[in-house]
Amino acid sequence: MPLKVNIVPNWDGKITSEMNKGLAEMSVDIQTKAVILAPIETGALRASGKVTPVTDGYKISFGSSAVPYAKRRHFQNAKNPGTLRYLYRAGDGVIRSNLSKYFRKLI
Repeated sequence: MPLKVNIVPNWDGKITSEMNKGLAEMSVDIQTKAVILAPIETGALRASGKVTPVTDGYKISFGSSAVPYAKRRHFQNAKNPGTLRYLYRAGDGVIRSNLSKYFRKLI
């Protein structure tokens, strides 16, 4: 029984492109969840969340010169312990969700 195989040109580039799109979408979802979970007193901390591309993926960060307390609020929030580790919990929630929605075009 004969078998015919067609090789799509630039298949590896297409996989890399789709992986980057999936990682970007996942990063935005993590940042969005973290904004919801972050403490809100003035709103500055929530407004400081951003997603930036880095060499091997994306970086999600909170804080700036106007919000120097972001790291402290993440690790030790005496005012509202329910908001502790907001960025970690957002990432964990996304990772535990259906990851195929981010990489559906790869298959």
